[in-house]
Amino acid sequence: MKNDPDAAQPAIVSPELIEGEPDRIIIRGLRVQAFVGVHEFERSARQTVVFDVEAETVSGYAEIVRSTGTYVSYADIVQHIEALAASDEHVELLETLAESVAAFVLSNTLVAAVKVTVQKPDIFDNADGVGVVIHRRRDHG
Repeated sequence: MKNDPDAAQPAIVSPELIEGEPDRIIIRGLRVQAFVGVHEFERSARQTVVFDVEAETVSGYAEIVRSTGTYVSYADIVQHIEALAASDEHVELLETLAESVAAFVLSNTLVAAVKVTVQKPDIFDNADGVGVVIHRRRDHG
């Protein structure tokens, strides 16, 4: 196959681009099985829990990645969530899981803020899910 000079060329990232909104690292719909809930029947069986995570990066994140090679790893976040879920320890509140994830994500100094959504999709037949959304920001004080 010959190179077509009229064919679209891959985009090249220009370091002169001006940053708009902060970059966001996202995880959507991560499904795990966990012991969670306040009811007695929730203590004896794992149930599906769905996580969405949105990590807002610090200003200049793209340049930091290019110049240092350090970055926010969604794989690390997924592994943290999977390890939480794999524990045989029962957690009463989805808020506890969300707080753990938020603290883990914010332990990366390249993250300025995080939004964590945790839902149980199988509680009500007529709802896609019930749960909690938390927003946490790094303390700059």
